[in-house]
Amino acid sequence: MDAVRSGSSTVCAVRPIPQRWAGRHTFLRLTTAMFDATEEREVVWAAMGAIAVTGPFAAEAAYAAHHGVARRCRPCSAAGSGHSRPGIVAVNATAAEPAETDDDPTATDGVDRWIGALDGRSGRWDGQDGHCLWALALRHRGRCLGYLVVRILDTPSAEETTDAELLARQVAAALAGLSRPWERPVHTEREPWPTAEEPGLGVDLGATVSALSYQNAFHRALTRVGASGKGELGMLQALHDHTGFSALTEDPFGNLRAWAGPGRGEPRPGSANRPRDELLRQVRRRQGAVRDRDCLVVPIEAAGDLLGLVALVDPDRRAGKLDTAALEETGLALAPELSHERALAELEPRLRHDLVERLISGEATDGVFVHAAALGHDLHGPHRIAVLQWDGATEEVTLGDAVARAAERLGLDVLIGARETTTVVLVAGPDPGDALYRAVAQDLGTAAGAVGIGSRCELFTELPHSYDEAVRALTVRRRSPEPHGSTSFEDIGICRMMGTGDGERETDRFVREWLGALLEYDARHHTDMVTTLSHYLESGGSYDTTADGLQIHRSTVRYRLRRIREITDHDLSDVETRLNLHVATRIRNVLGRPGTARTSSRQTSP
Repeated sequence: MDAVRSGSSTVCAVRPIPQRWAGRHTFLRLTTAMFDATEEREVVWAAMGAIAVTGPFAAEAAYAAHHGVARRCRPCSAAGSGHSRPGIVAVNATAAEPAETDDDPTATDGVDRWIGALDGRSGRWDGQDGHCLWALALRHRGRCLGYLVVRILDTPSAEETTDAELLARQVAAALAGLSRPWERPVHTEREPWPTAEEPGLGVDLGATVSALSYQNAFHRALTRVGASGKGELGMLQALHDHTGFSALTEDPFGNLRAWAGPGRGEPRPGSANRPRDELLRQVRRRQGAVRDRDCLVVPIEAAGDLLGLVALVDPDRRAGKLDTAALEETGLALAPELSHERALAELEPRLRHDLVERLISGEATDGVFVHAAALGHDLHGPHRIAVLQWDGATEEVTLGDAVARAAERLGLDVLIGARETTTVVLVAGPDPGDALYRAVAQDLGTAAGAVGIGSRCELFTELPHSYDEAVRALTVRRRSPEPHGSTSFEDIGICRMMGTGDGERETDRFVREWLGALLEYDARHHTDMVTTLSHYLESGGSYDTTADGLQIHRSTVRYRLRRIREITDHDLSDVETRLNLHVATRIRNVLGRPGTARTSSRQTSP
């Protein structure tokens, strides 16, 4: 045959192909050259030069495998030089154009995918145009080190097939003889996993140097990642790149933090095969990596505190001691990274709380803009204060986290702080209205809470006033007949006059002046005259409406109002008197003991 069709995978215009009549002398000389080679591609392409001697075969492509991944080897410069050796003729490789579909392995990508699917085994592919490709797996001691892909020109005999397979074994032995520190032996289920007491990769100095070189290269890679600021994911990617295995990190509770390599989105293999506490005890008690079914696991610890786990996904148990060493070094490198992350997570809420406290207490200076910007908040522009209380949310962190999540969903720019059992929120922009209340209620799963919102502030120096208003609005809401919901300061009407300090004392004095006698009568006789008066004034002086609201008879209302006139000596027909009494009852309903304004009216009349 004058020429050999090789498709687009032919790597040079002129390829040396030995003729079958060149004899065994040529075969021996070429196989000897394989063992003298110093690079993988020299070995495999020397083998490709000898393949035609074994039978009706033409060289197609050569692959070297690392960590089970086969990569195409380009030919050495000598292979494509066009200088023929004795017994070799130069064959012009002008093949047909490559097929356009991925199903045709004569196309380069198609051959690569076909080789990747062989999973370390030899195989044949019959093309639609009658040609046939044969991939010979180069296996040595349970490892696949590569492939020789040849085109079958004619039906080979059993002896020719055997010769080609023997050549493949010779090539595998030659590849295994090279220094390949990135390849480690396969550990099967029958073989014990290597421990720290086992010998190293070999007693020869070359293997030791290779192992140290590998470890130094990985150490430099981790150092570069740390300096680049790529953090946890960058370190996992470096581990994946150097070992070939997918790498992942988990928190102590088994939640996935980060993943590098193929297979993301699938549950971690082996994560449900033993109780979590048992796995954590084992990884912390034992030095080095622990196998958890399909994974090798190493703890990430700092100052005796377990921060998480880092793992290599190794279902075929191909990982060697260098892989384990890289995994352990990654665990050590991740410890300060995760420890710093935890410290920030604990520190940032405190910084936010301190900033909010300074703003609402009036202690903030102009430097507060820089502090707010460091926390990602722009303090310029209008702001207001909102305060929240929720029944059952005894821990402020729980309510604060719910507010943070609700604000994120609503697109609100907030800073969250706390005072005792009240969560304080600095809100940028317009009044959030009922939206904040509804979002927090949805997050907590209960509507048993209240929100008070202060007025808008253009300057941060006005925020203490907005805070006082928000607290007043919250108090009005909590002591109203409908204690759950949201109230803005602008909506509480006359109750705005309620304040703190001297203002509160004046308010108490006003209520005592107009309702003192009636309050004492109710306390002494266990009646509810104040509630009756409040309903009467709220109804505009309607007997019928008051009776319906209190669920009593109209005559009972008349009787109680007559007793109120006698007890207080106030003329309810006087306009100014009615106004003062109305204001006093409103304030009493808000500032009185919780439930005072909502006490059941079904009591015995005096």
